[in-house]
Amino acid sequence: MSASFLDPNAHAALVARIQTLTPDSQRQWGKMTVGQMLVHCADQLRVSRGEKAVTSLRIPGFLKPLAKWFFVTRLKSFKPNMQTLKELDSQVGMTSPTTFEADRQTLLDLLNPAKYSPSGVEHPVFGHLSHNELGEVTWKHLDHHLRQFGV
Repeated sequence: MSASFLDPNAHAALVARIQTLTPDSQRQWGKMTVGQMLVHCADQLRVSRGEKAVTSLRIPGFLKPLAKWFFVTRLKSFKPNMQTLKELDSQVGMTSPTTFEADRQTLLDLLNPAKYSPSGVEHPVFGHLSHNELGEVTWKHLDHHLRQFGV
C-alpha cells in the first residue's frame, strides 16, 4: 500500500512540505511556476470532488477500470513532463492563480481529510475510487509536484 494523504502522518508530512514552498521556489522540470503548481494540484482535488468538470477526455465506462488499474494501482510514481488533462493544464484550462498564499491555502483546505467521504468518490476518469485509492493517487500526484519544486 502506498502513502495516502488521508493518513494523518502522511497528511502532516505533505502539509509540512507544502509550507516550505516559497513564491521563489524553482522547478526542476516542466513549465509551471510554483503558484501554478499549487492551483494545478487544487484543481486535481476539485476534479476528484466533482467540483471541476472534465470534458476534454471521455473514457467509456468499460475502460475506466483499466485506466484506474494502471494509474491508481500499477503506476508507482508520476514521471516528469507527463501529459495532463486539459482542465488541469496551466496553459489551457486550469483555474487561474490568484496569490501564492491564497492558492496555497486553497490547496491546504482541499487537502483536509475530513472533506472526503469514507465511501470514496466518483472520478470522471477512473470511475469509483475508494477512500484508500483516492488517498493514494492524490498522494502520488502531490509528491510528484512537490519533488518538481525540490521539496
